[in-house]
Amino acid sequence: MGDRTGLVPVMAVAIVNGIFSPWVLVLFVLYPVWYPSWAPATTQFVYMASALILSTLTMMVSGVPAALYKRLSSAPSDTVASTIWLAGAALLAMPAVPNVLKALGVD
Repeated sequence: MGDRTGLVPVMAVAIVNGIFSPWVLVLFVLYPVWYPSWAPATTQFVYMASALILSTLTMMVSGVPAALYKRLSSAPSDTVASTIWLAGAALLAMPAVPNVLKALGVD
């Protein structure tokens, strides 16, 4: 990406997905597998780390189609790659939408 402005909306979607996704519960329950023993195992720390892992995973996985586009295209466009990356992040964040709506009070 030339000016990197496409990264900001992808990061926003990934953060929202990390906080509100139902998959955060899976990571939270499996914390003995990945959480370091030297870190405090309080609920707040484990949830924060789970949300951070899910946000990072969202950014990484949603970037794969954009990277493939840039690699395989004969004349790749930064705008198209950013749009593909954002669409991938939005698609991965779809399971979080009901929880976001609940948090906003929309039912």
